[in-house]
Parts: sequence; C-alpha cells; structure tokens
Amino acid sequence: MLRHLLRTVNLFDTATSALFLCFLAACHAKSGGGNELRGLVYYESNDPRSLDPALSTDVPTGEMVSLLFDGLTQFDPDGKLLPGLSDRWTADKKAQRYVFHLRSGVTFHDGHPFVAADVKRSFVRVLNPATHGGRVWPLLPIAGAQDYAEGRALAVRGIELLGDSAVVFTLTQPLAVFPKFLAMPVAAIVPSSPSPDFGQRPIGTGPWRFVAWEHDDYLRFARNPSYWGGAPRAESLTVRIVPEPLTRAAEFLAGRLSVAEIPFGETMKWEHEHADWLHRKAALRVVYVALNNRRGPLRDPNVRRAINRAVNVPEILSTVWNSRGIAAAGSIPPALGGSDPSRRPYAYDTTEARRLLRAAGYPDGFAVQLWRSGTNVELGRVAQALLVAVVREAVDHVRERNEEDRVDHRERDHLHEAPLRGEREEREDDEPEQARSGAQG
Repeated sequence: MLRHLLRTVNLFDTATSALFLCFLAACHAKSGGGNELRGLVYYESNDPRSLDPALSTDVPTGEMVSLLFDGLTQFDPDGKLLPGLSDRWTADKKAQRYVFHLRSGVTFHDGHPFVAADVKRSFVRVLNPATHGGRVWPLLPIAGAQDYAEGRALAVRGIELLGDSAVVFTLTQPLAVFPKFLAMPVAAIVPSSPSPDFGQRPIGTGPWRFVAWEHDDYLRFARNPSYWGGAPRAESLTVRIVPEPLTRAAEFLAGRLSVAEIPFGETMKWEHEHADWLHRKAALRVVYVALNNRRGPLRDPNVRRAINRAVNVPEILSTVWNSRGIAAAGSIPPALGGSDPSRRPYAYDTTEARRLLRAAGYPDGFAVQLWRSGTNVELGRVAQALLVAVVREAVDHVRERNEEDRVDHRERDHLHEAPLRGEREEREDDEPEQARSGAQG
C-alpha cells in the first residue's frame, strides 16, 4: 500500500500494474541530503469517491483510506498479513471464533483514544443499509452481519466487546482467512461518532493526517508524528490527480512528482535513458476480461475455455505491455498466498478453440459484446488486440470454410459427373445393341 515507504528511494508500493506486470518507478531522491524528506508528491489516475472507509469501492479511495486509517490487520508491500490496530489475535480450533486484542496507547488524529467500541461501531456503520457502502463482503462472515445488512435484524450478534481492549468475532462458519478480510479498506476503524462530512474531512489513526482536498486536482496530507507504527519520514504528502500516463512521466521529469509508473509504451526508452532511476517490482494484481457466465453462450464452460484458447496472451503482453508481465494462470497473483504454482496458463491454440466451440454447438461462432473503460489506455489497447484477434480468426475461419466448401464442391462435382458419364456410356452401349437388334430383325 501507499503507506509503506521504502527507505532508500521515494517509492510507494502500489498495485496499479496489470497481468502481474513488473512495476517500474522512477525514483529521484529529493531529501536534500538528510534523513527527512520535506515533501512527497504522489498521484492517482482518478479522484477518490470519498475518504470514508465505508464507501471504499474503488482503488483511489482504498489507497487514500490506507493513508488516513488503520484496520485491525494490514498487509505489507508483498501481501503478507501483519498486525494493525490489533497487535495479536487468537482463534478457536474451528477458526469460527476470533479474539482480537487491541494495541494500547493509540489515538485518533483529534486526540481521542482508540477503544474496542470504535471497532464495533465502525463495522456496524459499514453494514448499516443507510450507509450505501456497496462493498460489505469482508464483514459478512460475522454472525448476523448478513441479516443486519439486509434489514432483517436490529443488531449484529457476532460482535462482542471484552472491555476496551479486545473484540470477539463469532462467524457463521469456519474461515481461516478472516483476519485478512479485516485488512481491507472497508474494515478500517473510524471514530465512534463521525461527523456528517466525514468523507470530505476524515479523522483516523493512520500515518497521515488530512489537510485539504481540491477535487480532481490534489489531496494534501501531513504526517502523524505520534503514529503507533512510527511517523513517516516525509513532512507532507500531496497526491495529485493526473489521469494520463504520459503526462505523469512528463511531470516526473519536470520535478513535480516524486514517483511515477513508466508508461508501458515507453519502457525501452526509459530503460535506455534512465536505468539508474528505475525500480522494478512485481505487482499484486491480475488483469482479466470478465465473462458473464449467466447469459447466453457464455454459460457453457466449453465456450469460456474456447475464448481463453483463442486469445494470444503472449502477443498482447509483448505488444501492449512491452513484456512487463506474465500470463496469468488463475485469479491469484503468484506473490500472494493461496496461489497455486502448479497451475499453467491457457495455451494459445485456435484449433482447440474451434473444437471446443463445435462441442458447445457453435461451429460458426456467436455474437457477443465487449465492454471496456474509456480511461485506461492499456486496457483500450487490449480490447483492440482482442477485436483484431477475433477478426483475424474469423477471416481464417471463413477462408477454411470456403476452402472446405470448394473441396466439397469439387468432390460433389466428381461424384455427379461419374454417374452421368456412366449413364452416357450405358446409353451409347445400349443404342448400338438396339440398332444391331433391329437390323437383325
């Protein structure tokens, strides 16, 4: 997350790359020679939806929430689970009852102490239907959370306080990964009585304090000197809204950004001209084309397998992402726990794709709509590559069908001509015989 600042460079670990792309970040050190960095300038592609964790439904909001707030647990830059506002936790043998012990001495940015009641009220607030958060799933394993979120209960029965220093969660069923769910932005802890404009002027326990937000332009933060995890090295952090990758690169070169992801199309240029500025890091993200498997032909697994076989992922990685990635073998990146190293990605095989389509009952293909975001340049190029591949495959398919038709037509002509010749030969043979018979008569 953005909160993890590398000690040697002005680099925040982010998960903005795609298809396990290697993260290239230009890293100018602008500390003035000391250990203190006067001010860092980062960027987001879009304005956050809100700074309220309960409304964290997009990447910019989630990243800004991680600067201002803490969860009971947190992830390090490599996706490893670490303690957060809870310094330790235990689970019963079934992994269905968890006790989280809270870190002592933690205060919110306004000086109020952090206590167990803040945890319960934060989670109930997220689950409250009136909040309209939309991403409550990390909390739904808690007993009674689903009923409360859907308005069928007046309380969440699975949350119990043990004084001010511990919280007990009882789940509807065993779930070993529940502590990881509590590291999600939506599960960040907020004060028990947030203000009406909390999403615009937030107060948390995180490493950065809110200063200002000029929508669609920038957000400004000041370091939290009393942060329980150690104060950030920089005095301030400004997050600018810069949608275009090429603009971000230019702003970095002009000294107006502390870090920037190199545009994929300029990878070779930057590696050649500024190799000593670059830091390469594997991203914790997968890019995919989502298939709606509840409608039409996409309900058939063979159709979905055919689509995977028909897409030339290595070519897309090479042409769109300049080989800054690997083909995904599943939904979990290799660097995250739970990934299966034995899985292999789909091989590009159009012959097998056609066989699967025939098996599904679509030998001539079918119509499907491809929707894409209009703001992501690389994903737009992926969509174009997919369309080109589809057209190329359709043309090849038509050519093969035409060739098959020509071969079949020639074979049919041959079969038709042979009987006709035989019939003519028969008639020619018969006629002389008849003539001879008539002559003899």
